[in-house]
Amino acid sequence: MAQIQAADRLSAAQYTAMAEWIAPGPHATILDIGCGPGGFLPYLADVAPTAHIVGVDHDEESLDAARSLVSTLALGDQVLIEHGDALDPESQPGPFDLVVTRQMVRHLPDQVDGLRRLAARLAPDGRMIVGEGGLATHYLPFELGRGAPGLMYRLVVAQSIRYAGMRAELDHPVTSRYGWNVVIERAGLTVEETTSFLWDVPAPVADDARAHIRNTLLRLLTGSTNRYLSDEDIETLEWLLDPSNPQGISHRRDVFILGAATLHRCALPAEA
Repeated sequence: MAQIQAADRLSAAQYTAMAEWIAPGPHATILDIGCGPGGFLPYLADVAPTAHIVGVDHDEESLDAARSLVSTLALGDQVLIEHGDALDPESQPGPFDLVVTRQMVRHLPDQVDGLRRLAARLAPDGRMIVGEGGLATHYLPFELGRGAPGLMYRLVVAQSIRYAGMRAELDHPVTSRYGWNVVIERAGLTVEETTSFLWDVPAPVADDARAHIRNTLLRLLTGSTNRYLSDEDIETLEWLLDPSNPQGISHRRDVFILGAATLHRCALPAEA
């Protein structure tokens, strides 16, 4: 949870651009489903200050964090935080003018069916923002002075393998053989526009970004992703994370944050 909240705080420029592109109507009813700790909700509220926003998640720790954020920012009159289930048609049934989901559909067993269930919450002329795709976030230069070059690329591959294994362990997973635009179309939605937004914190980074990079790499080293890394890459990560190492994360001036999030603006098909 703390890692997600740290990423949210470092994503202000990206979130601002995303919210401005989404551009909800001034009096829109908005559902942010899978809102997590609520980091994107203030940006929606900022661009649509008279809209009514409902942030939904199934995780109680995330909901508590979202409620705390809404309270701290005095958004309680505009933003409501509720427990909900993306796949339950009785959970926040709507209709909503705008449904927003970011990096949530990828975790559903059947992504096409999940999108159909989300679309059922839309008003007839509503829009859905599906945040899926983009580019994996990178943190490290190609050459580190230890181990084989290109460690960051191997970390991305290892995370992809772990994600595929996680999906295989879901109840009755349905394999997707398409890119996200086709998945969305197969769910019966029309993709009106697709745009990507950079998460760009260039080197040299400030202390908060450095801490986030360090914690991300530590999670990769100590979590389930490490089973897909070579012994040499594990040793290199340990070397990078050693606070006494002058070439480690704690001291390097060449670490950075660079990734991209893709948003698809979608609509229900026009009636014949």
